[in-house]
Amino acid sequence: MLKIGSTLLLEKTDVSNSEKYLRYRTKVIELADDAIYIDYPINEETKRTDIFPVGTVFKALYVTEEDNAYTFVTTLKGREMLKVPALMLSIPKEGEIRKIQRRQYVRISACTDVALYSEEREINPVSSITLDISGGGLSMLLPENHGFQEKMKVKLYLAYTLQKDGPNFLTAPGHIVRIARNDKSGKILASIQFDNIQERDRQAIIRFCFERQREQRKKGLQMM
Repeated sequence: MLKIGSTLLLEKTDVSNSEKYLRYRTKVIELADDAIYIDYPINEETKRTDIFPVGTVFKALYVTEEDNAYTFVTTLKGREMLKVPALMLSIPKEGEIRKIQRRQYVRISACTDVALYSEEREINPVSSITLDISGGGLSMLLPENHGFQEKMKVKLYLAYTLQKDGPNFLTAPGHIVRIARNDKSGKILASIQFDNIQERDRQAIIRFCFERQREQRKKGLQMM
């Protein structure tokens, strides 16, 4: 089901922090019996390419045209010069490819209004915008003088629009996984995971993600 032109999302452990994962986006440019050839992956956070030693292990994920998602483990085997410089990944056996649930993989770039409140202390709430969102959480911009910290329990008020239902909003509890300044833009980003979100709200977010994903595909944009 993996095809030339398919987008691959690659994930690997950060060597400087074993609890952090780095995510990359790439495309399949050639397929062989024993290898997958991809263009040089782009780091989703820095928007730059990284250097990987041979033997680097990735968790790979791809989505089919039918919106089914699959994941497998692959290893960097080497570098090749095709029409463009390419990396060569090991190709998994059929039994090593696993189908995964939608909520685990649909993360799209989306700019929508969000308000962030602390559940732990009296600090000023933040009204901002999201950068990306999935059924499991989101990332958003924070102002310079914010009072939020990593691991803090928070409440999110999120605005979104569905094609059939129109504008909506929901309330979601969560906690801050990471706060970091983007090296390229200089902006402060917060990654937030939903906690005990009601299933109807999670399904609404997943639906929103798939609708936006289809819109992006029509415009020729890539899924995040």
